[in-house]
Amino acid sequence: MTGAAGAVVLTGGRASRLGGADKAGIAVAGRPMLETVVGAAAAVADPVVTVGPGGDTCEEPPYSGPVAGIAAGLAALPERVDLVVVVACDLPDLDADTLHALVAALGPPAAGSTWRPAAETTGRPTAALAVDAGGRDQYLLAVWHRPALAARLDALRRFGGLGGRPVRALYDDEVLTRVSVGAPARDVDTWAEVVASGPIALADVRAALRVGLVPLPATARPPLAAIGGVLAAPLVAADPMPREPVSAMDGYALAGPGPWRLTGPALRAGTSAPGGLVAGTAAPIATGALVPVGSDRVLRHELVEVTRDGSGPAVVTALPGAAGQDDLRPAGEDWAAGRELAEAGVTLDPALSSAALSAGLTSVMVRGPVRAIVVTTGDEVLPADTPSPLPPGRIRDTVGPLLGGVLARAGFDCAGPPGHCPDTIDAMDRLISGAAGTGAGSAHEVGPGQPVDVVVLVGATGRGVADHLRPALERAGATIVLDGVRVRPGGSQIVAALPDGRVLLGLPGNPLAAVSAATTTGRAVVDALTGRERAAVLARVTGLDRLSAPGRARILPARPDGVGGWTLSGRVRTAHLADLAGAPALAVVPEGAGADDPVEIVDWI
Repeated sequence: MTGAAGAVVLTGGRASRLGGADKAGIAVAGRPMLETVVGAAAAVADPVVTVGPGGDTCEEPPYSGPVAGIAAGLAALPERVDLVVVVACDLPDLDADTLHALVAALGPPAAGSTWRPAAETTGRPTAALAVDAGGRDQYLLAVWHRPALAARLDALRRFGGLGGRPVRALYDDEVLTRVSVGAPARDVDTWAEVVASGPIALADVRAALRVGLVPLPATARPPLAAIGGVLAAPLVAADPMPREPVSAMDGYALAGPGPWRLTGPALRAGTSAPGGLVAGTAAPIATGALVPVGSDRVLRHELVEVTRDGSGPAVVTALPGAAGQDDLRPAGEDWAAGRELAEAGVTLDPALSSAALSAGLTSVMVRGPVRAIVVTTGDEVLPADTPSPLPPGRIRDTVGPLLGGVLARAGFDCAGPPGHCPDTIDAMDRLISGAAGTGAGSAHEVGPGQPVDVVVLVGATGRGVADHLRPALERAGATIVLDGVRVRPGGSQIVAALPDGRVLLGLPGNPLAAVSAATTTGRAVVDALTGRERAAVLARVTGLDRLSAPGRARILPARPDGVGGWTLSGRVRTAHLADLAGAPALAVVPEGAGADDPVEIVDWI
């Protein structure tokens, strides 16, 4: 090859099929896709120009499509480049050999050659285009002669512009050589394709579940009955607060300048509209009572002096400290009717439920709470209260009875004690289908008229001889949304959408791994089903670089250090919860975290 090669790597657009996630940063098989693609491109081309948000350059306007991105990348390549590798960032299996094959198939440009329209060519190809294992052209895996690519872009620019063009438009009038490259041309455009490629990063779990799970239907419920649900629409006040002018303190309603003659009976909260006051008069008033018409202000008892001389009404005089004070609350002081008190995605906690009542709302639109049942597996597991001595090879259930509290902290509404599923194919099939009870009641209802939204299964998520979950899901026609996470403990976990609308959350069988997965992925399941928005609680921890691990996140017990920080346990055992004793939170340590990176602190109980 005599031509110099450069590469244009498109780092992704809006990634709508990935829920808006940063496609370039998504890791497949433990490595970000952009890193894989850039590494392959750098083996055959210099320079490599990345195009898109956070790249070396960007198409104008942003998100105007791949053709505009290719043009921006081409403009950034130095003039010495005459072979242009064009590649998307979503090819996790791409390697240098594939790109070498495309370059070799195209060959160097002819000496002194210039681009001509296809109808005038002698059949010499202007681009080498990859074909995947399914026989499909991969328009964003190709090598071009630079003059041909530049001329084709100029032609499209003149006839309708580059923005919004399908990338195949580049190739319509070109003479191509197609190269079957097979698996390296596999592209990843959906979370299902990411999940099918192996365990995903813990940081990607929430986005994957939001795309893969169908949210619960929104229902209108009285505010007190909706506590724990997530607002499906903004919470908008029907009434102002307060609805009418009221007194904020026990004291006196005053009209006009003082001193004031005391007149009329005391005004109490809950009574109908009082009569009016005229200038120079006052009336005793209780906290929350309606302020009479004509009142200019209210002063609390300690700011006035009341004198009586026996010959007429008592006189109310303001003390010197009353200057500028007013305990009258005008209508709408806290909010006006029509004011948005909370946006969709906010959890309706008791305080917000109370505010909804104050705002005159008799119902609110919410999703959830998410109703769940817990089912344990393992023929070796006996009830927690089994007396000693235990039979050989048997253990007590040391996590199932506790998971209700852990899941409640994550946002679930759990019912009853945990059920148990024997380690048989038939029992697992019946659980997945909901055809039978689980020992904790029906697998379809947590109570009369209260359908189960999520079945939380402890154990059976591995691939051992007694783990029948995956085959049962396949037989039932379930859709696996998550199958493994790059985290310790708790990586062996599954989330599946069952055909009847329920969701299965499969947790590892080891107690600490189960708690870790319930705390993290459990929260993500609630977020996906309800649209809940959460702000992460972040902290910095000394010595984090010694606790982090390459290629996987870690979940570690976190204890307050007494001075506003946290202390993490670097070594934990998963077969029991002893290492969680005294640790009210878990710290999520990112993959390969550096000393100054923040960790997320999550309450587990």
